[in-house]
Amino acid sequence: MKKLKTIITSLLLLSSFSFLSAADWLDPSVPSFSKTYEKYFEHVGFAVEYGNFGTNWGTKQELYYDEVQKGLAKHANQITMGNEFKPQFVMAWWGNTPKTNGTFTASNGVTIKTPVLNGLQRIDDILAICKKNGLQMRGHTLGWHSQTEDGFFCKDYDKAKGLVSREEMEARLEWYIKTVLERVDSWEKKNNNGKHIIWAWDVFNEATPDGGANWLRTDGSKWYSVYKNGDFLVDAFKYANKYAPKDVKLVYNDYGGIYGTSTSDKHAKQLRVVDLILSHKDDAVLPTRLDAMGLQSHHSVKNSAAAVEKEITDFIAKGLDVQITELDIGTWNSYNKEKDVVGVNGKQFNSLADAYKAFFQVYIKLRKTPSKHGVESITIWGLNDEHTWLNMEYQKKWLGNCDQYPLLFTKPDDKKWTYTPKPAFYAVIDAAK
Repeated sequence: MKKLKTIITSLLLLSSFSFLSAADWLDPSVPSFSKTYEKYFEHVGFAVEYGNFGTNWGTKQELYYDEVQKGLAKHANQITMGNEFKPQFVMAWWGNTPKTNGTFTASNGVTIKTPVLNGLQRIDDILAICKKNGLQMRGHTLGWHSQTEDGFFCKDYDKAKGLVSREEMEARLEWYIKTVLERVDSWEKKNNNGKHIIWAWDVFNEATPDGGANWLRTDGSKWYSVYKNGDFLVDAFKYANKYAPKDVKLVYNDYGGIYGTSTSDKHAKQLRVVDLILSHKDDAVLPTRLDAMGLQSHHSVKNSAAAVEKEITDFIAKGLDVQITELDIGTWNSYNKEKDVVGVNGKQFNSLADAYKAFFQVYIKLRKTPSKHGVESITIWGLNDEHTWLNMEYQKKWLGNCDQYPLLFTKPDDKKWTYTPKPAFYAVIDAAK
């Protein structure tokens, strides 16, 4: 029986190699990703783009189109916006000095002038699309050193002027988090009977550096330039706890916890960030709340399932749940996309499908249950190979300087918003069996 099952699985995978003739993701013969995994995880889905279109806003993208919405409604029960909920897109000043239209007195007693956030309507638009298609969201992200307008840290919100004091920055951080969270809460109460579209927030993103002795990112972080230490993380989780509904998960999100077949120095740094945030959870006035660790999981075929398991287990031991927030698997070099064969020295897997199946088997093994912490959600970072961020020039250099094919679907016709499942997709489905 076991041998027969292996033969059937192999035939299933082989049948999916002919991408151009395969059924698209809406075909009834293609199983639903989210339905397949609903017995293991409450939330599974994909990162998508909507496009902040209009004057100086770019173009309409994936989530804007009905065809993509239908596919997401079939294969996902949650999405993450790749860009549109990041501070840069919510602020949408695009390097200009914003107008101010009010004042805010923060918990520390400092009163600030408040700037106009030009992207708030986009939040409403995306929430409406989610409601229409029965989708929830992970909010990504309230705080980050990158993709945040420089003027947010400067006097009069003018990037040509010097940095503000720490006290004013504390007030600005509180105001921003309050404004975004209350905007979402207000929309949900008005349009969705108070039910949450956004069930989890990345409160802060990527506070640890790549390499070096420091455990906290210093270079390129205006948060560190103003605060001079890691207290901005503590403040972010205090304010998020103050203004977010108590049943909305608060998450710290980071990448790079695995190097090759073992955990990396960044993994140890991330554990220190978690310890810092948790050390203030019992503060009398403004306690922090950290519910889950977000593991971006930008892996490659060189990573091992054992390292993935070690990375996850260490955060579970801290009393946290784990969210797989940005999963993709770099195929490195010498990858044959027609045969799904990896040709790279030091590879851990023979194919992309093998890697996906092995990682999902770990996620299932370590899943959250009513009696223990564990993996509670999985998000694939992108819909199709043709639009993966791993093929941006600055990123390709880390993966053999060649095209990457890291996702579950391919897009055979650039004129249509439809996708074809790859062998990796069927391997993920098989892992659930």
